[in-house]
Amino acid sequence: MKRILLLAFAIGMCTTASAQLIKINEDAYLDKKVLEVKVEGADMIAMDLQNELNLSKEQYEQVVQLNQMRFKQIEEAEKTHQQDELLRSKTIYAINLETDKALGALLDPKQMRLYLEMESKQTRFVSDNAKD
Repeated sequence: MKRILLLAFAIGMCTTASAQLIKINEDAYLDKKVLEVKVEGADMIAMDLQNELNLSKEQYEQVVQLNQMRFKQIEEAEKTHQQDELLRSKTIYAINLETDKALGALLDPKQMRLYLEMESKQTRFVSDNAKD
């Protein structure tokens, strides 16, 4: 009886460990690809959304365009409002809000829910780090 329990426990531990490795390997693969290609900005965000939301080819192309426009607009806002931090923040917030609305029209409800979960995790991470 003890041997059976020990064997069952060992199998359970191996199954748990292998399940965790699968997710780690998927993330490591994406990280490795990003580092190999040195993808930055809009393209990196599009790749991350592709991986997390399982975008179709058409959706992916539109997300790339949206993010390129967003990054260009943010860059312009940062140059234009260098001296006024409040106005710069408001402008960037408005740009991000418009991008989110455009994404909302592009994604299906399940993808949008996943996207909002990703955004809330990112916002929480930034908020937690701002406290330090």
